[in-house]
Amino acid sequence: MNEKKILYVEDDLSLMEGLKYTLEKNGFAVDNARTVKEAYQFFQAGWYDLLLLDVTLDSFRQKSDHSR
Repeated sequence: MNEKKILYVEDDLSLMEGLKYTLEKNGFAVDNARTVKEAYQFFQAGWYDLLLLDVTLDSFRQKSDHSR
């Protein structure tokens, strides 16, 4: 069976490590990005079944504010 791939975008290292560990223990392949820019680079390089995004990321909020 193929592993489901998740891209997890989180700037808090302790949260990132904890959730990545849990997801991997449950059979998921996880790539982590700490910024929106990093996430975009991961997303361009591959296919993901799920994107988990910390919407309180400073880089995410700044981009959202500029798009209004």
